[in-house]
Amino acid sequence: MSLLFRIAVYLPVLFMIAVVVVGQQHVTAQETLRAAAQKTVRWAIWTLVLVALMTIADVFVIGW
Repeated sequence: MSLLFRIAVYLPVLFMIAVVVVGQQHVTAQETLRAAAQKTVRWAIWTLVLVALMTIADVFVIGW
């Protein structure tokens, strides 16, 4: 599976999860979607940071 396909599936799923999480705290759809988009970006950045840290740990433990 290519990385582009994985990202194309991961981001919409992440957004849908964020809609469910944020939807419990907002009243209107506009507020919910805006907050869900912000949370999706925040979670995507955290994902990149964690994957980078795991890759660095992999290089140190297993080697290049």
